[in-house]
Amino acid sequence: MASSTLIYYYVFSYVCILHLQSTKGEQTICNTLSCGDIDIDFPFGLKQGNQDKRCSYYPNPSFQLSCDNQSQTILHLPKTRDLIIKNIDYKNQKIQVNDPEGCLPKRFLYDWNLIDSPFQLNPEIYTSNIYNLTFLRCPSNITESSSHLPLPIISCLSDKEHSNLASVVLVSWAPPIDSTTLSRPYDCEVISTALVPLPWMGMPMWPDLNSDVELVWTEPRCENCAISGQICGFSKDEKTLQLECFHNPSKEGISRSAKYGIAIGVGIPGLLSLIAFSCFICGKFKRTQFHVQRSTNLPTATITLEPLPSLVMGLDRSTIEKYPKTLLGESGRLLKPNDNTCSICLSEYEPKDTLRSIPDCNHYFHAACIDEWLKMNGTCPICRNSPEGYSSTLLPSFSSLSFSLSPLSSSR
Repeated sequence: MASSTLIYYYVFSYVCILHLQSTKGEQTICNTLSCGDIDIDFPFGLKQGNQDKRCSYYPNPSFQLSCDNQSQTILHLPKTRDLIIKNIDYKNQKIQVNDPEGCLPKRFLYDWNLIDSPFQLNPEIYTSNIYNLTFLRCPSNITESSSHLPLPIISCLSDKEHSNLASVVLVSWAPPIDSTTLSRPYDCEVISTALVPLPWMGMPMWPDLNSDVELVWTEPRCENCAISGQICGFSKDEKTLQLECFHNPSKEGISRSAKYGIAIGVGIPGLLSLIAFSCFICGKFKRTQFHVQRSTNLPTATITLEPLPSLVMGLDRSTIEKYPKTLLGESGRLLKPNDNTCSICLSEYEPKDTLRSIPDCNHYFHAACIDEWLKMNGTCPICRNSPEGYSSTLLPSFSSLSFSLSPLSSSR
């Protein structure tokens, strides 16, 4: 039975392996990758991840990210230099980006172009908050007194090579300040004007131009999958770019199909083992019952007790008193040197002790000791002889057993 159970186990394990392999072939399994603190799921992919191309939205190469040697997630755009991704919100399809060198104002001046990319500024934040700002280069003494020109300094654009041009400031006046008018009293030079996205704008507090910029993407649309705790991906038909929601294997650990396969592979052999064990217990019980019933059909022994010759028991008081007594003298010794100790209490005889002797054998004992002895046993404690001519109380005893076997009938 055990061997058959093992055979069943191997057969079902093989079936489960085939099931898992066939299931794996139906859908491309894409695990969640990471770069630093950024989790990378569809529609994004990681170039260093050696993934199947269907693990990212491959029609647009901008969704293929890179991870640099500082564990920064790099976004590649077609018409501007790379940006670093600070956060990805899959449910709302948003990303926060910044400049790898930490100088977004420089990107706004010379290199900010989202055309031909799948990303755009979040319209919920920047629709009415894109400002045409003027960037000025002024000497350092301009900003030493707030009464002259209280404008914020952009340190990453400061010219540190020339002592007279030590700071860069900006203004938000529109139309742009006339450079000839401004340069006369303050010796400032207009660098350029640029559209700068800001979450808010107001004087006298200026926002930090180095704050992360929030971008959104609208294609592909996978927010419903993220909201339901699933992962977005291409359908099983490789000829189309249709998207579906799938269970995320990296978050669930084991796919649903794999769980079904494991349940079949483990549950059925376990059930067979349980059945085999139950059959073993049942057979054991039946064999025990058979032996019990068989034993009831065997002949039973009938024991007959036959009386043995009577054994001598204790003597009565009158008989004991007929045994001779002796009072020891000053020496405390008897004629026989071996009779100086009572064999019952094992004490030596002392002067004036009262002794009693057994007729015929003439063995001596303390009178009190032998009297108690003779009440229970009519023989001498030393030689076990019973005095002749004295009566004793007899008690029947049993020494032999005779067995007879008689069959018992039992209904089966």
